[in-house]
Amino acid sequence: SSAMSALTEKDKTHGEDLPSTSVYGNLRYPPHYAWDCSCIMRQLYKTSMLSLALASPLTWSMDLQQAYELALSNDPDWSSTVENYHATQETSLQARSALLPNFSANASISSNHIDPTEPIPSFGLYNRTYTDKTYGVQAMQPLFNADAWHGYHLAKALTSQAQANFANDEQQFILNIATTYFNVLRARENLAYAQAQELAIGRQLAQTKKRFEVGMVSITEVHEAQAAYDSSVADRISAETQVSTSEENLFTMTSKHDDQLAVLRSDAPVTEPPEGNESSWINKATEDNPRTIAARYAYQAAQETTRQQRSDYLPNLALVGNWQDVNTGGANPLSDGKNSSVALQLSVPIYSGGLTQSKVRQALAHEYAARDQLAYAQRLAIQDTHNSYLTVTTDAARVKARQQAVSSSQSALIATQAGYDVGTRDIVEVLQAQRDLYASKSAYANARYDYVLDGLRLKAAAGELSAVDIAHLNRWLDPEASISVNSLNPEINAPQEPVAVPGGAHPGSLRRHQ
Repeated sequence: SSAMSALTEKDKTHGEDLPSTSVYGNLRYPPHYAWDCSCIMRQLYKTSMLSLALASPLTWSMDLQQAYELALSNDPDWSSTVENYHATQETSLQARSALLPNFSANASISSNHIDPTEPIPSFGLYNRTYTDKTYGVQAMQPLFNADAWHGYHLAKALTSQAQANFANDEQQFILNIATTYFNVLRARENLAYAQAQELAIGRQLAQTKKRFEVGMVSITEVHEAQAAYDSSVADRISAETQVSTSEENLFTMTSKHDDQLAVLRSDAPVTEPPEGNESSWINKATEDNPRTIAARYAYQAAQETTRQQRSDYLPNLALVGNWQDVNTGGANPLSDGKNSSVALQLSVPIYSGGLTQSKVRQALAHEYAARDQLAYAQRLAIQDTHNSYLTVTTDAARVKARQQAVSSSQSALIATQAGYDVGTRDIVEVLQAQRDLYASKSAYANARYDYVLDGLRLKAAAGELSAVDIAHLNRWLDPEASISVNSLNPEINAPQEPVAVPGGAHPGSLRRHQ
């Protein structure tokens, strides 16, 4: 409200009170041109209020580091990734158990009743009921089991592949939270420029209508200004939607709504090319890219699978030990007592109906596919690194060019407005110059955010992105700065020139008949 009051006071000083509806309420237009300027002013007021809401100071401002830490605790997708990773770590332990001793215990108790047709005492066949009790333990140690051995190495390769995939997921998580955070800042900044454009064109429309009232411009120029204003309203609505969408995406990851975010500082180093040459980045990607590492372990796992399937041709040898305590309740005294045994158990496969041969051929096909996937992953890592390196280099140059474009657009707007005031430029050129200014500002802001995010993507392609980069980037954020129409667009506070009718000339002779 204070910012809007300041704008109103400046306009009053120059004879214009933009928020007032009475100034325009008695203007006499042709019947089919009955514009309601109060609607325009109310919309400008709502736009200003929304921009000030974005800039209102809060007691706590969330920065990138805090957003990252909140996402670690609250993002359900990341939590699911962590739990799945923990589950895969058990694979190698399960496979190793097939190589270690196995112990088991058994016990049984049964109640028996004998009722022979003709009792034969000499054989102990007579009516009786007895209880049979047995318990024991068994131990088995594999001595030679090629299937279990290669299965263990297969599980280790799969575990290492899961670790590499988790490292890639972690990099993507860091990249996602940074992208989501800066997309909120990007959307809010674009909204501020859309709001400033709406305010500037709304003022231009109001002045054009007053000029038409006193006969200084034609009705065509009023139509042009109205069309430009309507277009700016549509742009502002689209920008508001983008802000809402980006904020909801951040809430999904952090489980926190926060209107005040730390802003990227104006002196952030966003015009520097990447450190090192392209070859050094490609070498890092070849060795450290987690997707390449995962593909390498996948190929190793496929090789172990082939060896495991071929092991089905080989025999298995195990050492088995048993100990039992048997009590037949007197029914079979010769079986009562404790007994133990130690044995070598040999199993030799002879023929399985062609199953083993088929499994070996299948495993070989998967092995060749994994080898090709490894080559593809290496090429893809090189391509991603090459493209990211060029993109960051281009972003650095683009930021400088966009910054210069903002200065040029501001100078062009001033010159065009001056030409319009003296009659050498028309309203279309003024409106276009205003649109160009805010488009340049928006492009400059987008270029800065692109540089930051593309730099993170380059590190991810090289396998170097980590939480340390979040902390480093967080130092270039200002928790006390804000994104608002007034802070990003000081030109909207410039005083407006009063509409004056030149003395001695008919008001409409200047433009209406040009």
